[in-house]
Amino acid sequence: MKLRASIPLYQEIEINLTPTKTIKEFKQIACRKLGIEPDLTRCLLRGKQLTETSTVASLRTVKDPVVLDYLWARQLLVWGAEGQQKIRNATVLLAGAGAIGNEAAKNLAMLGVGKIIIVDRDRIELSNISRMIFFHPRDLGKNKAEFLAKNIHLKYPFVTTTAYRGDLESMPLKLYLDSKVVLCGLDNVVSRIFLTQTCRKYSIPLIDAGITGLNGRVHSYLPPDDPCPICMFPPNQYSTIAGLRNPCEAPLEQETVPSFATSISLVSSILAQETIKVIIGSEEYKSTKKWPEKTGQPLRAILFVDLKNNRYSTMELKRSERCIVCGKDGTGRDLVPRNDLPLPTLHTSKATVDETIRKASNLGDGELTIFAETAEGTRKIDGKLLLRRAGKRGDYLRILAEGKNQELHESILRLS
Repeated sequence: MKLRASIPLYQEIEINLTPTKTIKEFKQIACRKLGIEPDLTRCLLRGKQLTETSTVASLRTVKDPVVLDYLWARQLLVWGAEGQQKIRNATVLLAGAGAIGNEAAKNLAMLGVGKIIIVDRDRIELSNISRMIFFHPRDLGKNKAEFLAKNIHLKYPFVTTTAYRGDLESMPLKLYLDSKVVLCGLDNVVSRIFLTQTCRKYSIPLIDAGITGLNGRVHSYLPPDDPCPICMFPPNQYSTIAGLRNPCEAPLEQETVPSFATSISLVSSILAQETIKVIIGSEEYKSTKKWPEKTGQPLRAILFVDLKNNRYSTMELKRSERCIVCGKDGTGRDLVPRNDLPLPTLHTSKATVDETIRKASNLGDGELTIFAETAEGTRKIDGKLLLRRAGKRGDYLRILAEGKNQELHESILRLS
């Protein structure tokens, strides 16, 4: 028998079934054809949910289509199932679990981002409760990243969350490399410099946002060619801007700035939407140099929002040759190539392990140093032991090769 399945205003399909098939089996077939997730879909007929254990034979005389009530059905109307699949498969790293982090994580989860990595070493304070939706008085003194990750997953169980409670600088490199986009909701300039450097070196899009009272800013940085977020800082004022007494001393304590739920919500919404643009459109942009019409182009300038005076303006950035990150002598000036290395290649290749890695990473003849980058951190490994100790699919090898004049060249291989 034939049965129609419909996502209203999006798509309707017809499926041939034997009468003994269950509604659940019908749903699985229909969802597979439409590219959506059966576990997040209900079958409705004239507004009532169908019992999944019943057979489709009971619908033999029904003329209306079965409506597939998919969790993100409304979003399919804009970017389709392919776009939603990209969102579901994406990992986003969120630096900062404070005011912007709470709102951004909520928006990303509601949009369907599959995995969110949340990084913050700070603890929840009472003044956080009025501005951070996922924190409660009972959470006082607890780590922000852990409780934001926990509460996001409790409310949105279809999102996988990971918390890291240490410094950005000590976080395993794998967490950065796994991320489709990095979001920064930090006011600490030193941390923003580190994030920008990491994202430029490894070609990870970075979306930077901040608020001061009723003012906010958002900037989408797409390395390597865009001006980076640090280009706007005068090179002779880095130490002052970063709050350093001198280059050898630790940062001064951050000053407390005014913060309002209204500006937080607006800036975080723009931040999340910029993330979706990058997730859905970046591959198309790489191949065509055009962003898809369905999402629009990310902010390539800094957007400034002034809610007090109802002003919205943008400032174009220019690449600074003296930028501490992407300038000619910057810490992130050298881009690191990233390639895949199929694990079976290590087992079947007639070449030595070092030769296989050298070829895959396009490094020269210099001596190789190999590091395994896993969720547990970094460890140096011997090429001869690589087959047994490199890790599993999805882990990375970071390769350093010594070149002429003793300079080091770096490459990343993802084990696939």
